Amino acid sequence: MTDSRRKKRMSRSKRKGGSTGMMLTSLMDIFTVLVLYLIVNQGGGVSLDTPKTVKIPESVVETAPRRSVVMIVSNTEVMVQGVAVATIADVLESKQDSIEPVRQEMLRIKDLAAQQGDKGVSESGEVTILADRGVPFKILKKLMSTSSSAGFDKISLAVNQKENQK
Repeated sequence: MTDSRRKKRMSRSKRKGGSTGMMLTSLMDIFTVLVLYLIVNQGGGVSLDTPKTVKIPESVVETAPRRSVVMIVSNTEVMVQGVAVATIADVLESKQDSIEPVRQEMLRIKDLAAQQGDKGVSESGEVTILADRGVPFKILKKLMSTSSSAGFDKISLAVNQKENQK
């Protein structure tokens, strides 16, 4: 009985003229989707647009930047999320560790993000400072202190990534 079933199956496959192989069309579809996915998602880092007036220092960095509030410090002014809030002269003249106009703008951004449901900005407490190489550290220190007083405790300084020379 087993031999007769086998013969029937063999004769059916010969009649259909087919072989029992793999369907390559399905595999090609899968690989096409995979390649498209990899192309679209190849950029894993966050790109920060640096103004031409700000020259960022270079460093060998190991971690990718995350989405955060961006503070830009040029030789003349301080901007938070693209809004000019203070001049460098005002920061230098201030006797306090916290710069009030910068603090107020950061609190406004945090409140606005909470209202819009953007938990990434409102709860993360992260700020990225893009500072020109020539900006004195005492200015950066005041701005970092201001960020902390506004609830942004995780402070990152932006740098240009240079090749690791081993």
